[in-house]
Amino acid sequence: MKHIIPAVSGGVRMGEGHCTLPHQLGAELDGFAPWCVSAFAQRTGCEIIEGQFLTLERDAALPQEGYRLTVTQEGISVAAATERGVIWALTTAAELAEDGVLPCCTIKDAPKYPHRGVLMDCARHFFPASEVKKVIEESALAKLNVFHWHLVDDQGWRIESKKFPLLQETSGDYYTQEEIADVCAYAQERGVEVVPEIDMPGHVTSLLAAYPQYSCSGKKVHVAKGGGIFPIILCPGQDATFTFLEELLDELLPLFPGPRVHLGGDEAPKNEWKKCPHCRARMEQVGLDSYEALQGWFTGKVNDILKKHGKTAICWNESLRGGACPKDVQIEYWTLQHRDTMQPFAEQGGKWIYADMFECYLDYPYSMTPVKKLYDTVPHFGDQDVSEMDSLLGMEGCLWSEHITECGRVEELLFPRIYALAELCWSGKGDYEDFCQRLTATMSGANHSQIKYTLSDWWDPQGQERQKEAFGYLASIHSNMSDDVMEQTVEATDPGPEFGKAFMTKFFQPEDMSILMKGMGM
Repeated sequence: MKHIIPAVSGGVRMGEGHCTLPHQLGAELDGFAPWCVSAFAQRTGCEIIEGQFLTLERDAALPQEGYRLTVTQEGISVAAATERGVIWALTTAAELAEDGVLPCCTIKDAPKYPHRGVLMDCARHFFPASEVKKVIEESALAKLNVFHWHLVDDQGWRIESKKFPLLQETSGDYYTQEEIADVCAYAQERGVEVVPEIDMPGHVTSLLAAYPQYSCSGKKVHVAKGGGIFPIILCPGQDATFTFLEELLDELLPLFPGPRVHLGGDEAPKNEWKKCPHCRARMEQVGLDSYEALQGWFTGKVNDILKKHGKTAICWNESLRGGACPKDVQIEYWTLQHRDTMQPFAEQGGKWIYADMFECYLDYPYSMTPVKKLYDTVPHFGDQDVSEMDSLLGMEGCLWSEHITECGRVEELLFPRIYALAELCWSGKGDYEDFCQRLTATMSGANHSQIKYTLSDWWDPQGQERQKEAFGYLASIHSNMSDDVMEQTVEATDPGPEFGKAFMTKFFQPEDMSILMKGMGM
């Protein structure tokens, strides 16, 4: 159907005539939770009352998020196995509606992947809860079902803690517990799981600025002001670290009703651990032979806390390096540098999410990651296509905010690129020109009028304007890093030749190579 993104994965049969939505819409829920029709009511302006204009039917034979939508002149019926199936059916209906009128049709639809996500970094720069809800709404219209909320990093702690108030008092802007509950309820009505990211053991300068006793040295640090990787991280050698983390997580985890929590686990330099007598003693105590294995042990300890709350952990793929990461942790793949541990994990059935930085990081401008590049993405390890691997949960687009300070820029970078990823995750890649035609129609629809999205003439930049933006962005990436932060960042990431080649060839075009070489002094 020309106005629907993602494209319908099953059959579409058009009927005769139209269906006009009444202002007071009678609904028969058949045991489904009332909140699963709330977003439809908000999007269409209908008041939901008892009645049979909208009838829901539970059909356990349908896929978990699949649905069957039937629109006739007399009303709308939805068959689904779960509340999410109902929500996606009514999302389609809301997108089909123009001035309260829908075409009569029958649609059968279901997603390819169970994880269809967008990450929003509200730690590096803070964005108000109203903006978070705007991003969730626009993402949910594309049937994305995961909002990965990056809430903790070196530059800020954004979750209110009543037990440990220095966390937010030291960082500044934060979300109250009431705001978090409101965002999570809003997301649930739209079929979206909120996955909070509470980074550890690295990317915790904001935590240690408030409670420095939980690092190896106890050295006073300050909340980071710019991007980069910072060497002071949590100490796994002290029992007090885990006592603190357990008390903190016992308070915070109930704020997020979803089944998963992201622990980060990336970019955790081991410099301090190597000098720490507590860490050495811990390694001897539990029989570990490397500091990477010590991080795996640390992750296992925190994973045990999550399990107590019925939560599953997600970590970035560096967490696999020591070989001691718990097997039930889900892994988010973002960097090819540690593919040697990622690939066997996935091949042996470990659950994972594809978020390769060269394709799925949306803080890079359109000149480096245009819409077509994202639409053409095939999950891969090196040259191996892994898009049909049973262990692959899905894909995620990530927006990091080191260089983003305004809500409008968040929206421009996410939308409409995230719609390309949404179609890959739901129905798979189709004809790009057809996608663009549907995308143009979608973004001009009434449901999308509040979003500041990038206009179509910049979806796939070309020529000198593309070069100007791309090289300008490249020059600005490290502009807010001091020399010492830059040095420790390069040391921690250790980018090798494969990474360098990928950066040049995946973000730039052949005609850019001479300029890149000149800039590198080659």
